[in-house]
Amino acid sequence: MSSQRAEPTKMKHKPQPWWSNPRARQRLIPFALIAPAFLVVFALAAYSFVWLVYLSTQDLTFGQPVHEGRPVGLANYIWLLTNSGSIFWISVRTTAIHVLGTTLPELLLGFAIALLLNRQMRGGSLLTAVLIIPIVLMPSMVGLVARLYFTYDGLVNFFVETFTGSRFNWSGPERALTSVILVDIWEWTPFFILILLAGLQTLPREPYEAALVDGASRWQSFRFITLPMMFPLILTALVLRLMDVLRIFDVIYVMFGGGPGSATTTLPLLTYRTTLVQEYVGRGSAVSIMLIIIIVTLTYLLIQLRARVTHQP
Repeated sequence: MSSQRAEPTKMKHKPQPWWSNPRARQRLIPFALIAPAFLVVFALAAYSFVWLVYLSTQDLTFGQPVHEGRPVGLANYIWLLTNSGSIFWISVRTTAIHVLGTTLPELLLGFAIALLLNRQMRGGSLLTAVLIIPIVLMPSMVGLVARLYFTYDGLVNFFVETFTGSRFNWSGPERALTSVILVDIWEWTPFFILILLAGLQTLPREPYEAALVDGASRWQSFRFITLPMMFPLILTALVLRLMDVLRIFDVIYVMFGGGPGSATTTLPLLTYRTTLVQEYVGRGSAVSIMLIIIIVTLTYLLIQLRARVTHQP
């Protein structure tokens, strides 16, 4: 008889399904909780976008039944981009000036004020609460009050005349857009203050202590420590503000209604004028699609820039 012992047979473990893993189920809980709301929002957004694309290819008058519309393909887009009677490119230029004239000053002012509030000072919390008041006000009320302030005999010209001895016509085509920009800066600079102040208060103190030991000045600490660590948050705030400022309608409409002429006709105002005033539903829908493309493109570029900065060694 052979003296060799029989080797024990190895038990083959049957692979368990992924849902039986407690860790996997734990990771899925947040997604399961937000899935219903996400699906509803996504379905509504997708349906609205598809419907908007369809309307942009129709020759349709406001109030006319949709089934009576005449398909025209890309004719509405071609008219907007090439026709001499279209003010689309003027609105793009006005929108660009409005976006740059608001977001950059708001960012710089908000960052500067956030740096001041980040210091240990008495009444800092009260001052922060006072500064956010413009954000909580109704935009239509802000536009109405600003319209009164920027009249020829209004409060703004009172201070301008006090310091310069002259008055300006803020409602004219030369300065109407400037008026809108100033109101927007006053209203939305606190948005950057809140976000950037929260970011400054969470920065680690060790790099600053090491820089102080090495003899670095305040400017050097700001340039080489604060600014690099805050840059991803700055880009995030810019993305959020950019998506909002490109859609602003109420303040501009209440102040000037897009006028005088087309001086304050940004793309949202052009959508309103084309669809509800001129009653060209197809062209108005085409303007909306172009605005969506611009918002998505700019947002994507900023998000890509933020991703590069975040993963930069």
